[in-house]
Amino acid sequence: MTAVQAYLKKLQNLKLKNPVLVGFGIKDKQSFNDACQYSNGAIIGTAFIKALETSTSIERSVKQFMNGILA
Repeated sequence: MTAVQAYLKKLQNLKLKNPVLVGFGIKDKQSFNDACQYSNGAIIGTAFIKALETSTSIERSVKQFMNGILA
């Protein structure tokens, strides 16, 4: 178990009333799935913005990025 996984497991064991969302280091399908394993969801910020920076078609870039995460 990695240090990040151990930390997320600690949060999970706290049985908090509010949902726990992970928002650091989420950049691809693997990091998204790892975060969701121990939390209620994940927030993707920087990686998403970077995917749009050089885009000529926002719609196509969003679809490609989301398909890469959720496929």
